[in-house]
Amino acid sequence: MVDVFRPTEVAIELLKSDQPRPGGGDGGGRTLEVQVSVGPLPVMDVERRDRQLHSAIDYAAPVRRLVIVSTQPPETPQSAVGEVEETYCYGHPDTPTKLRCSRCDRSICGRCAIPASVGQHCPECVAEARKGQKTVRSALRATAPAVMTIIVLNVVVFVAQNLIPGLTTDFASFPIAIANGEWWRLLTPMFLHSTGFIFHILMNMYVLYIFGPQVEEAFGTARFVVMYLVAGFFASAASYALGPCSVFGVGASGAIFGVVGVLLIFLYRRRSSQFVAGYLRQLLFFVGINAVLGFAIANIDMWAHAGGLLAGVMLGAGFDRGGSPQRTRTAQIVTTLGVIGLGLAFVAYRTATFASSCQPFG
Repeated sequence: MVDVFRPTEVAIELLKSDQPRPGGGDGGGRTLEVQVSVGPLPVMDVERRDRQLHSAIDYAAPVRRLVIVSTQPPETPQSAVGEVEETYCYGHPDTPTKLRCSRCDRSICGRCAIPASVGQHCPECVAEARKGQKTVRSALRATAPAVMTIIVLNVVVFVAQNLIPGLTTDFASFPIAIANGEWWRLLTPMFLHSTGFIFHILMNMYVLYIFGPQVEEAFGTARFVVMYLVAGFFASAASYALGPCSVFGVGASGAIFGVVGVLLIFLYRRRSSQFVAGYLRQLLFFVGINAVLGFAIANIDMWAHAGGLLAGVMLGAGFDRGGSPQRTRTAQIVTTLGVIGLGLAFVAYRTATFASSCQPFG
């Protein structure tokens, strides 16, 4: 038995020799030399009566000797199956590691690995994911520019309130000042917030960030700005007409409740969809929770909240209409003027009766 290596491709050359076998013997015998080019894979039992090999040989005369000639020396067998190639961290080439990024399959060490919901990520994949998040925020700014502008404006004004003494008291809602002709206080409070309670502006801007883009995308930027300002004015008018006489009022909550009122009407008219109906119920729950908190917590201007919500419902009913573009535009203009007119009526009534209803402050 001879140990050789199975060729991946076998080249057989038959070398016939008619020379008699040394020492005589069986007479007509001859020597047949078979030259084989062998490859690297192992095999056993080459010198045998194998029909696969015999089929390549002419057996017209008896063959006395097969000479196997290898033109390539046997190579060392391939690495054992259990042998594992050692890998190094891509960020720290001198650190061996068996960890790999579960996203891009890079070799990473413990210092580079960032835990993920599944496996671990390398710093490059995490940076790429963060770039994607910035793209999402940019898309939101593109689809709701008015909402983003209002949020930025409120934050800038809030910083100014903390830096400029007297800014809040000069522009906050104050019934006595409004009755004496400072009518701008019906508009400016929607851009002011309490300087001693940062949660006030954080909560208002968060709610606007959640609901505002949906209304702006549904009605357009110009109509959204009109509805926001008109609802804010109506909220201040309701607070002035029905609220206490000597209380300063600040906050964008009245205008934001107006946005919520518009969204309520928009969802109500599309409630045939199960998804929209579910969203409508959640929004009604949000309104109910805020109503309860308004009565339970002091220093919350419920008249401003209620006035803003009422204005939003009226604006939503007038702006979200079908029919021809001309009729829709007319209905929107009439609705806007109607809500402003009603707010002015509240202001006129309170101003006319202010001396009698607020005698200590007349």
